[in-house]
Amino acid sequence: NGTERFRIGASGQFGIGGGTYGTSGQVLTSQGSSSAPQWATPAGTTIGSPISVGTGTTKDITVDSTNAYKIEIIFHDISCGGGTDWQFQLGDSGGVETSGYTVAAVYVSDANYAQSAYRTDGFRWRGVGDSSFQMDGIMTFTRYDGNRWQGSGTLNRHDSADGTIYWLNGMKELSGALTTIRLMAASDLSESFDQGYVKLITHTA
Repeated sequence: NGTERFRIGASGQFGIGGGTYGTSGQVLTSQGSSSAPQWATPAGTTIGSPISVGTGTTKDITVDSTNAYKIEIIFHDISCGGGTDWQFQLGDSGGVETSGYTVAAVYVSDANYAQSAYRTDGFRWRGVGDSSFQMDGIMTFTRYDGNRWQGSGTLNRHDSADGTIYWLNGMKELSGALTTIRLMAASDLSESFDQGYVKLITHTA
């Protein structure tokens, strides 16, 4: 019927529906027997390199949540000024959000003690407010639906052999697409990070 369906450009680039060439890394995906194919980003896992958290009060990590169903942050050798517990907050194009979290945090020790806390301003640990602590662990954010993310984390200290383990778990719904994960040395910005590294792993469908 005279409608252009496919095009091969001068450099060998392949276009569909005319000059729609997609972007680097995309693949051609079938839309079934009744629709034209489309360019799409393939499912997979992207593993970032370790980055320093620096020595400020916060460290923002930019994330691309397009098609992401799970984002993991592996952290190593985190140390803070002490005096309060450090935390994660989530943000979108409107900024990092400081309320609307529903989070439980707990720690259990082989010294026969445990404590817990409920958080509404971030994914904040319980019982890690000590400048001598050197902490390793993982924080995982899994998309429940839309802009709602379920967060769960596990932390241990490599400066101590007392066997204490720290957990947190909760939910946060953002106003828009997730763009930022913020690490805070203290919820009130009263402390700074001393050291530490994080690695971002993004899983897409």
